[in-house]
Amino acid sequence: ITAQYMEYNADTRTVFATGVIDSTGVMQGKPVMKEGSNNYEMESLFYNFTSRKARINNMVTQDEQGFLHGTRLKKMPDNSINIKGGKYTTCDAEEPHFYLNMTNAKITADEDGNVGQTIFGPSYVVIEDVPTPIVVPFGFVPKRPERSGGLLIPSYGEEVARGFFLRDLGYYFVFGDYLDFSVTGDIYSMGSWAVKGTARYKNRYKYNGSLNVNYSKNVTGERGSADYQESGDFSIRWSHTQDPKKRPGTSFSASVNFSSPTNNRFNSQSIDEALQPQTSSSISYAKTFAGTPFNLSINFLHSQNNRDSSYALTLPNLTLTMSRINPFKRKERVGKKRFYEDISLSYNTAFQNKLNFKSSQFGQPDFWDDYKAGMQHNFAIGLPSFTLLKYLNFTPTVSYGMNWHFMSETRSFDPAQQKVVSEMSKPFSEFGITQSYSGGVSMSTRIYGRFNFKPSGKLRAIRHMITPSVSFSYRPELGTKSNGFVTLDYTDSLGREYSVEYNKYSKSVYGPPSKGRTAAISFSLGNNLEAKVFNKKDTTENGGLKKIKLIDNLSLSGSYNFLADSMRLSNINVTLSTSIFEKLGINANAMFDPYAVDQRGQRINILNVVKTGSPARLTNASFSTSYSFNGGGEKTRNNAYQLIYEDPLTGEYIPGGWVYYMDPEIPWSVNLNYSFSYNKTYTYANEKLNVNHNFNQTLGFSAQVKLTKDLSINIRSGLDMMKFKLTTTQLSATYDLHCFQISFSWVPNGQWESWSFRIAAKASALADLLQYKKNSSFWDN
Repeated sequence: ITAQYMEYNADTRTVFATGVIDSTGVMQGKPVMKEGSNNYEMESLFYNFTSRKARINNMVTQDEQGFLHGTRLKKMPDNSINIKGGKYTTCDAEEPHFYLNMTNAKITADEDGNVGQTIFGPSYVVIEDVPTPIVVPFGFVPKRPERSGGLLIPSYGEEVARGFFLRDLGYYFVFGDYLDFSVTGDIYSMGSWAVKGTARYKNRYKYNGSLNVNYSKNVTGERGSADYQESGDFSIRWSHTQDPKKRPGTSFSASVNFSSPTNNRFNSQSIDEALQPQTSSSISYAKTFAGTPFNLSINFLHSQNNRDSSYALTLPNLTLTMSRINPFKRKERVGKKRFYEDISLSYNTAFQNKLNFKSSQFGQPDFWDDYKAGMQHNFAIGLPSFTLLKYLNFTPTVSYGMNWHFMSETRSFDPAQQKVVSEMSKPFSEFGITQSYSGGVSMSTRIYGRFNFKPSGKLRAIRHMITPSVSFSYRPELGTKSNGFVTLDYTDSLGREYSVEYNKYSKSVYGPPSKGRTAAISFSLGNNLEAKVFNKKDTTENGGLKKIKLIDNLSLSGSYNFLADSMRLSNINVTLSTSIFEKLGINANAMFDPYAVDQRGQRINILNVVKTGSPARLTNASFSTSYSFNGGGEKTRNNAYQLIYEDPLTGEYIPGGWVYYMDPEIPWSVNLNYSFSYNKTYTYANEKLNVNHNFNQTLGFSAQVKLTKDLSINIRSGLDMMKFKLTTTQLSATYDLHCFQISFSWVPNGQWESWSFRIAAKASALADLLQYKKNSSFWDN
């Protein structure tokens, strides 16, 4: 026993212990009694060393995540404790913000005197010293192991589409030290239901991951009505990460998200997920062969389009890469370096199996109709680079590619149908090779210009850097018979003769090279503009001078093919990107076509400047900008917005969970963004050419205000300026009450019109007992 003040009676072998009130009225040095592994803090006690009984006033003891407060207590010789007027809570404040008020309770002890479970009689929940009607007639707080299974209490609520519900009712299992598993179910009043299983595993310094399998039966609308719909949906999500220390030089990871096309409509956890038209998965294995330039990677890939129910599987994609080597480089150099020592060689080969199908083809005979397989080899030879006239840098290259095809297409004329029909051979029943080769040389340099201003002014200088680049590439004619090009000659029933040329490997995974020779010059011109200004507040060694970026990059690019039979000049692309004061970001892009169009809107081999006098036609353009500002703190990468969601059972972070945006370092912040896009198209109808100008403009903003250190309000919205209509708006607020949290979210418009409200304790012991959740939200839809 330790205390600030103690009295010991040698005759009765009793001790009295208590604290001492200081000048501020706070008791200091409260008694702490330690017996075995048990610690008790109290206001005062009488303890008899002979009987080992104690009378205690206002004791607090901690049990795992909970705190037990007792007003009047009696400690018995077997270490059990009888309590009159107790509180059990997970709040660690001296005056807890919420607790379970127990009229009578008893802390049991085992034969060795170790504290066991706490048993209590009639009790009720108190929040902020306000009694609630949540009554518990009796119960107990078990002495739990560090990891234990148990019942998962459901949440309840209502949604318009499927009615009232009970969600996530189930059980949590623990299997040893490395694996746990939970199985839960949902049920809705209008007939929908779901079953979900989640397994998590972790072996320290080896691997960790989780597997989630869901199946749901979704029923919306009244049976027999026009809007009645019924669907069965599923989803499989698997994530796996291998610790790099387990096997140096190898890595294995998985991120699988495979589901039915309509699963996100009913089971999304956020607006972004529900609006996402595509999902993808990958399972990857990679190995680096130590002491060699070779790397091996094996990838199993999946992608799906939820709008048209199409799937694409790559099973697998195997890639072997040889990093660049210098085969002629001498191990021991004698004399000067020879030019051929800079010749380099790199190589990679890829084998791919790919299957495309629609969800309606599952289990059907045509499921494998769009199966493809192939192999690709690429060699790149790097020739020695050199410099001319001191500033012009030249880099020549030579490349060779070869594709292996394991199936081919055969076209023939069907006299009965009077049309050309196509037939694909069975996979791996044939073998064919196509080849491609090309060479080229590129030249680049940098040109600097500097404009100096008055030494006494704020603007001291502007530097202009121009980066011109010109490259020439040549590729011979590859549309040959050896590369799979064949000609079909046929005569129809009217005696008309036709000749159709095609490539029998055109439907292969990698495909054949295109026809036509190429001798093209590509050019680009980049610009960078910076200013140097004087800053009086800067007292560093820079002398008060600071660089400011005016234009990060302004570039123009295009190409010209000398061997093309027509329209040799490509479109001209202009891009601009810059950031002003590190807050205002600007990006712009414009595409110009140098050729004119005819009276039907078709591109023709006449320069636009010849026909109209204008150098080029603007075909499309885009512009976007964003600006952020804040007050009360500095926004950095380390304290920016974070997605906060904790598992109510384990307290662990769950990706894609409940969305709360918080930043305790910034009392307020605002982000504004604007985007504009334009494209021009032509339509010909009723012997008239129509020019269509298509515009899109969107103004968006998001804001966060921390009214207090505990209260945060967030809003996200936007305006479609062409339709003059608000985009999806979301208003949310969170209030942190030390040991539990109140959250509110409201989406007043759009497809995901909804609201949600939640109160939940932070610790897992009372998370289910003190949780109230009433929903009508996009999480339910």
